[in-house]
Amino acid sequence: MQNIDDFIESLLNDKGITDVDPEIKEELKADMKNRLLDQINRAAIMQLSEEKAAELAELVNNPDFTNEQMTEFLQNSGVNLTEVTLDTMLKFRGFYLQGE
Repeated sequence: MQNIDDFIESLLNDKGITDVDPEIKEELKADMKNRLLDQINRAAIMQLSEEKAAELAELVNNPDFTNEQMTEFLQNSGVNLTEVTLDTMLKFRGFYLQGE
């Protein structure tokens, strides 16, 4: 996850958000990271076959199903998670920096 943390930090710097209270900046970074991870998961889920999507639907109903298990499932489901992640990060960056 260090790459995502570095990516978020880079976005904030590129947007000029550098002179902010450290507490506020950490909250902003956490919010951006959660949004990005949600978008990556959604994009990866859209790549699943119907069979794998049904299997995942059952798994997510389990309250003990973790984000790590989600990532492992997606990696083992035939989805090119690296490609999906990079594509989603590029779109996220474009949206965040639009108007710059």
